[in-house]
Amino acid sequence: MRILDLAYILGLGASLGLVSAHWAVAGRPLVGKVEVGSWMAWPGSGGRDVDPYMRAYLARGVHLPLGAGEGLELIAERSDDGAPLDGRCRYRLTGTVPTTRGWTIEITDRAGRPFQLPLERASFTDSEIVRGEDGKLSVIAAAAPQAGNWLPLPAGGRFQFRLRLYDTPVSSQTGETRAANLPQIARIDCR
Repeated sequence: MRILDLAYILGLGASLGLVSAHWAVAGRPLVGKVEVGSWMAWPGSGGRDVDPYMRAYLARGVHLPLGAGEGLELIAERSDDGAPLDGRCRYRLTGTVPTTRGWTIEITDRAGRPFQLPLERASFTDSEIVRGEDGKLSVIAAAAPQAGNWLPLPAGGRFQFRLRLYDTPVSSQTGETRAANLPQIARIDCR
């Protein structure tokens, strides 16, 4: 009887350990996460002192982070009103981008992989975008073609905006950045 109890306890302990370890590294960890408005960042993910949870996440080969001096990646999964981003809706990204040598904005699935869209365009760079007279950016993200700076979305399902800032002082001061200094994500309508 004692051997069965011991086997049961060891099996249960091993199972719980494996499940909790998988849960801890399956997605980006909460440790080291900084939220600025709708945007999230992990500024320490590319440095020497990366925490063990981020190190385990990166060891899975999912993403290659920007180095501490190279820049910062910001991810948005929700619009400014708190609703999850959905391909059936139209979104407008407006405002400014922090001081940086260059930037890109991209549409990806929830795992960070680019979509295979018919137009094969899922991103803009700072040199491709057409700005208004005030110098601010204005991008429309929608499944159907739109006038102006248009990012195509998948016909449905969840997605992310990924804003990468290259060679920027914001990478070391993410916690001090204000939401007004990042693009605003407004949901226009949904079909």
